[in-house]
Amino acid sequence: MAANYWESSQFQRFLLTRYELAEIIHRHTAQVSLREISYLNIYFANLIVLLGKRLRIRQEIIATATVYFKRFYINNTFYDIDPYLMLSTCVYLACKVDECPHHIKQVWGESKAVFAELSSDIRFLYDVSDIAECESYLLEEMKFYLVVYHPYQVLIDIADKVSMTKPSLQATWSIINDTYKTDLVFIYPPHVIAVAAMFLSRIIDQGHQSDTEAQQWYADLNVEITDVLQVVNDLLVLYEYWKDYSEPNMPDMVSKYIADIAASL
Repeated sequence: MAANYWESSQFQRFLLTRYELAEIIHRHTAQVSLREISYLNIYFANLIVLLGKRLRIRQEIIATATVYFKRFYINNTFYDIDPYLMLSTCVYLACKVDECPHHIKQVWGESKAVFAELSSDIRFLYDVSDIAECESYLLEEMKFYLVVYHPYQVLIDIADKVSMTKPSLQATWSIINDTYKTDLVFIYPPHVIAVAAMFLSRIIDQGHQSDTEAQQWYADLNVEITDVLQVVNDLLVLYEYWKDYSEPNMPDMVSKYIADIAASL
């Protein structure tokens, strides 16, 4: 892992222990189950992907927007700011930070289109000025620490060294995409997530590396195997929950969740 990650705000300010993360999540989501929390993570990550595809932005920018979204709601609730408005704002800001700016009107228009196609129950009654105002709240919450390191570059670097086949690279890349539907980004550095994704990909699709080569490869990486296995386990839990996930039911779940928060205040 490049030295600049260890000096970054991502490591110094946003990396949490599993216990710290559980405590924070419990404060905001005591009234919902772990399965429902997983559904919410999947839902909003999927929406960011849909909006990103309409804007034709790179996967890394989609990932950055997802991290911004998670960072904001680690200390706030959906009642504080409408998550659909925040989602649009995170994509807008991520595009600017990753030097792929899109006009605010385009982000606003594509957001309305994505939400309308998904469900008539999503009321996106905002204009561009609301996104601009929301951006200031997002920047303040993140203390203007905007650089995000992702596992993708780590994967590419390792893949070059081990002569990874294109199908294996694509499968691992897809698994890394799935990690943004969890909170792993708060717990582990990008290189651990990348190695875990490669490990899981190898389990799913054997045959691209001998056992002896694999053992030597993991030893050379100098990564704690317990961390790798924990990431793999979290992904397997995600996939288990995902089996029963129903996107059409999510707008109602979000509305109920916000109403429950309001009632508890």
